[in-house]
Amino acid sequence: MGVLHNLVLVAIKSPSIANYKIIKQGRKGVYQIVRENGTDMVYISFGAMLTDISRDDLTELYRIVMRKHGMNEPEDEFDKVLWEYLKNMFEEPLSIDSIWSLPGQQRLICWRYYDAYRVHCLNLESVDIYMLIERKYPLSAEVCKAMLDKKLQGGKPDEDCYKLLKMMENQDGIRK
Repeated sequence: MGVLHNLVLVAIKSPSIANYKIIKQGRKGVYQIVRENGTDMVYISFGAMLTDISRDDLTELYRIVMRKHGMNEPEDEFDKVLWEYLKNMFEEPLSIDSIWSLPGQQRLICWRYYDAYRVHCLNLESVDIYMLIERKYPLSAEVCKAMLDKKLQGGKPDEDCYKLLKMMENQDGIRK
């Protein structure tokens, strides 16, 4: 008779994000995320990063970017994109005529949901907008209708996603 050993699987939390760099490659930039233990990962896009980092990592990255730039829009084009993504996700919009006016003016290409991170992404013709599921954003009735008309891609919609859809459906001018 063999001896049975109980195996216990332990979730190992990766070290927190310590810093980030944007590595310019011609007209494109890639994100290098540096962890506290010195390891790093390179991502070709913010969306690719969302498939690999945790929600805690995303929050820590926001803190690091805001410590570096604060409310001052970065001059570097690549830093500006990351700053805008994170700022739009975590902060209340200062004005509706900023990035939130774009969705009504541009065609919605795709609506993605990263269920592990509870983040929505609207892919518009010239910009992506990332949104945390638990926050409300100033989306127009046209954008909400376009979101409802598009098939949600990525992840399985959870209860919160359905609540968002229901809320959008009940907004003025969206019902068919």
